Amino acid sequence: MSPAPSPSLGQPSSTTSPYSSLAQHSSTSPSYASPDPSSTAASSTAPLPFPRGPGSVKGITLTRDEALIVHHYTEQLGRWLDCTDAARQFTLRIPDQLGHCDVLVHSVLSFAARHRRDTVMADSAYQRCIELLINRLNEDSAALDETFLSAIVILRFFEQLNVSSITGSDHEQHLAGLSALLRASQGPTVDPSAPTLREAAFWVYVRQCLYNATVNQQPPDLDITLQLVPLPSSLPNSHFLADLRRETAYANQITWICACVIHFCFSMPDKPSERACRTQQWERLRTSLEAWLKERPASFNPIWEGPATNSSVFPEIWFSADWHLMASSFYHFACILLLNYRPGPKFAVRNVGGGLSDIDNQILDHARIMCGSCKSAASTVPNLITLCHSVFIWGPILSHPEERIEVIQLLSNLENDHVWPTTWIVNELKSQWAMP
Repeated sequence: MSPAPSPSLGQPSSTTSPYSSLAQHSSTSPSYASPDPSSTAASSTAPLPFPRGPGSVKGITLTRDEALIVHHYTEQLGRWLDCTDAARQFTLRIPDQLGHCDVLVHSVLSFAARHRRDTVMADSAYQRCIELLINRLNEDSAALDETFLSAIVILRFFEQLNVSSITGSDHEQHLAGLSALLRASQGPTVDPSAPTLREAAFWVYVRQCLYNATVNQQPPDLDITLQLVPLPSSLPNSHFLADLRRETAYANQITWICACVIHFCFSMPDKPSERACRTQQWERLRTSLEAWLKERPASFNPIWEGPATNSSVFPEIWFSADWHLMASSFYHFACILLLNYRPGPKFAVRNVGGGLSDIDNQILDHARIMCGSCKSAASTVPNLITLCHSVFIWGPILSHPEERIEVIQLLSNLENDHVWPTTWIVNELKSQWAMP
């Protein structure tokens, strides 16, 4: 059973936190019934707040079934894309933008229908979306159209849900295309506060890149030379809306630091001079993590945390907002990566049967916090998705049978409840653990 976490970003209680050790080593959508005809007739003389007849979104007519799917997106799935955006632009603005972009309409329909396991509508909307997408890509304005970019990151979620649950084979059909579009219009800086839908789409794309990069253990398709401007620490917190922008900036800043860490870990330098600089690069990344942890607002701390209970082997950790939870997970994941990929002499294979090293135990401390936060907030799907790809780093060294069973349960529930393919990950873990 893991120890109770301390109040600092969900770190386990001990005389030193997992990150301190790192520093030391461095010297249901509701059912929709048809309206009651009698009630409609009775109120026919009263003014209606909305027009009767087929649903419409600024010129685009939706059938009842399509409107139901869009509503499901708004109720359930916008949160997946808004997990580091306190302004919740993909939940609040996308439905209003559907009338401006037919590609956006069909991307939303394909994603939400797939999540509802409506295969017929999902596949039909996807095929129509691809046809429209090909036509739009030839337009010079495509890279500057925020609704078009938003449509592609939403479409990417459909593709991820459509991956084979048995093989996990993902061809990343539109991830590379989106990268090209973003680079075509991207300057040398990016705003972590995501004031527009275009910036919000960029940060969704970053998180999508991190998943595939970690699973395949390759550098993410990102320009890591981009500078974050403005820095979160420079943003005012003078009123509520300014606070939301500042919180978004801190959440995206740790996302970017994690992306840079992943790039460092999975990049193989060719030149001797580059290899010689890896220790300095590692130190800079560690310093960035420490600075973020020190500077982030107090609101990013858990609102409550406690030791494991009879219902779980992992600690309980509760946050007040999705972006606080996601920031915590990206922080701990970045720590895991830096611990695992610290430059220096090491054996190619761990000492089988010799127990876990101090570094391994530190890695598992961070991993248990991530698992505890997933258990405590099962409705925050992006956090579970982060667990899916992080487990490829720390999963093999998890040795406690109860913890293994609970990790498998978390992954299995994600597929059962949200269609995210995890059977192949579970099978890989069972193979690593020699479980039947």
